[in-house]
Amino acid sequence: MIVVGLGNSLLSDDGVGLAVAARLQATLPPDSEVTVIELAAGGLRLMEALVGHQRAIIVDAMVSGTGPPGRVALFNLESPQATRNLFCAHDGDLSTALALGRDLGLQLPDQIEIIGIEAAEVELFSETLSEPVAAAVPAALALLRQRIGLQ
Repeated sequence: MIVVGLGNSLLSDDGVGLAVAARLQATLPPDSEVTVIELAAGGLRLMEALVGHQRAIIVDAMVSGTGPPGRVALFNLESPQATRNLFCAHDGDLSTALALGRDLGLQLPDQIEIIGIEAAEVELFSETLSEPVAAAVPAALALLRQRIGLQ
């Protein structure tokens, strides 16, 4: 299993996926079979990171406007919701990249879950999460740990 924290730590709340992934990495048991990585964008690069794993959980900021900043949501690729970094202007979207990878015969996860955290600010250059998003990190981490069977 792989957990991918997506985002940019220099763009305020866009770094929340990285923050959650780093917290998970710091709390994993030494014998864990969970691989934790951080990426800046989705598309082909994200698809390549998923090769060889049967299951994946992606953690990313979202700007859906459907909830208050700090709202944590769990969904899959078929959901109408999307997170900020699943699409990359250079590489396309994750769904298209996965289809290409499968066409090429790559072993890709059958199960991909996404944990999205509603962001307040993603365009401000800051290495600090906004208050409501920072407050949501423990809830997102708890959900992530539950989804990978650590709770």
